[in-house]
Amino acid sequence: MAKNFHTDNKAFMLYKDWEDIFQALDSSEEIGELVMALFAYAKRGETPKLSGGAKIAFLMMRAAIERDGIAWEEMCAQRSECGKKGGRPKKSDESGNTDEKAEQTAASADNAEEKPKGINDTAEKPKAFSQTKRFSEKAKKADKDIDIDKDKDKDTDKDIDKDKDKDKAIDKEKKKDAGTAKSVVRSFGTHKNIMLTSEQYNELESRCRSVGLSLESYISKLSQWLFTKGRNCTDPYRIISGWLDNDSKRKTAAKPKERQGCDLSWYDDYAMNFDLSKFF
Repeated sequence: MAKNFHTDNKAFMLYKDWEDIFQALDSSEEIGELVMALFAYAKRGETPKLSGGAKIAFLMMRAAIERDGIAWEEMCAQRSECGKKGGRPKKSDESGNTDEKAEQTAASADNAEEKPKGINDTAEKPKAFSQTKRFSEKAKKADKDIDIDKDKDKDTDKDIDKDKDKDKAIDKEKKKDAGTAKSVVRSFGTHKNIMLTSEQYNELESRCRSVGLSLESYISKLSQWLFTKGRNCTDPYRIISGWLDNDSKRKTAAKPKERQGCDLSWYDDYAMNFDLSKFF
């Protein structure tokens, strides 16, 4: 009965150069998942679901385990075939024939006599032919193993390329989602009539925070003014940005003795009395 390395072989190889692969993984949990995946494949032929670096490492190690397992199966098959043929020849049989070692001992005891020319050459030809045939079969088997390894490496490269394509697709979707989030328009203000994108709002807030001003105050005052006048604003970002530029210049130009600490009444007067009609 043919042997199966998954169920019949009691061990599998862990190579020393795999240490670098294990150390390259991100966490101990990922290393543990990879080790259990190797046992599952070597013992039962299972291919667990892994992702990221653990999956790529598993594909590389699986190819080596499978290569070693096939070599073990072929060795078992060869031993079984030899057993069916009777195994190694016995030293002597019932007819009294001696083995090759006994014949060599007898020949060495009578080394004074000259051996007939050509006898040894004729006797050794079958042995030389057998050795040549055995070496030829080993060479063919080695070539076959190399071809199998090349096919497995190609399959592994295909799997790695597929994983890379999936990662690229995921990154592309993330960038797309990030760009969509920046372009989403949201409503702000007391009357929800100030329309800004998330990117515009974040930029204005950052600028206000850098000079100690409040973006919510700008939005609230513009929202109330539009509601009172019954108007719509097509570009609130430009209006608030203009206010912020003017207030930043005034605040920077003001002398320390003229400032009133945290009193922003001057800002309230400026914002409330600012003529908005020129922006429409």
